[in-house]
Amino acid sequence: MPTATEQRNRDLMQSLDDAWNGQDEKIFRERHKPDVVVRWPGTTTPTVGIEDHTKESIAFWKTFPDQRLDNRPYRIFFASGDYTCSVARFRGTMTGPMTAPDGSVIPPTGKPFDVDFYTVAKWDNGQIVEENLMYDLVTFMKQIGLSK
Repeated sequence: MPTATEQRNRDLMQSLDDAWNGQDEKIFRERHKPDVVVRWPGTTTPTVGIEDHTKESIAFWKTFPDQRLDNRPYRIFFASGDYTCSVARFRGTMTGPMTAPDGSVIPPTGKPFDVDFYTVAKWDNGQIVEENLMYDLVTFMKQIGLSK
């Protein structure tokens, strides 16, 4: 049986993913510490701070406006101490432009993606202080037509 803290963190994670699906910037920001550290697949340097994490999330929503994380129910979901871990189906379609790391703009491909998405989050007093986001980046890039 989860502790009160573990249950609270589970509830907060579920509401964060609901906010992600609804592109609800207010709740999204509330669930993260101002100095949150976020690691995305394919990056060597983590995103530091809610301002930068919000900007990259909004950019993702614009590239994949129909994106959806299937979190009700998750495929796997548990809490242990200050951590939550979830696995969910993640899908969407690249109907918006994407900005590459070098600043160039990649036009929409119109192709969908469907991958498993893993989140390991460390919580502190009801907010995420560290978030590790993982999915199969190679399969994702192939599915949206940006890799062979």
